[in-house]
Amino acid sequence: MIAFPVTFYVANLASSLPTLFPTSSRYGGMGIAYNFSVAIFGGTAPFIITGLLKLTNNDLMPAFYLMATSALGAVAIFFLRESAGLPLPGSMPSVDTAQEARELVAGQDENPDLDLNQMPFDETFEPPTPAEGVPTVKAPSV
Repeated sequence: MIAFPVTFYVANLASSLPTLFPTSSRYGGMGIAYNFSVAIFGGTAPFIITGLLKLTNNDLMPAFYLMATSALGAVAIFFLRESAGLPLPGSMPSVDTAQEARELVAGQDENPDLDLNQMPFDETFEPPTPAEGVPTVKAPSV
């Protein structure tokens, strides 16, 4: 029962952390951000709380420390950008059919949900070239 409130934190963490980083650095960014925050706030909490208890002789200092760090987290959450309904930074839009791809490309300049500045690479067309020494296979036309 004591760990039940942790579920509120963990449930939001899995959905909010990936939206903060572009695709190319998402895994590393999430790992570094999470582990540094745990090390800084979780690793130093016993030391800081013990120091506050000795300094003030107030048994409520652990609660005050928890409230202060929670308020700091609430302020940080306030400044997160909303990402609902938008593609993640660096993610390419996915399509199921060739027609859907043509419609997406045709309307990409007017679509407010697509930020072409955050795509992981420049849009260029280069016909595929077979690698040396690898036999080519002709695909059936669709």
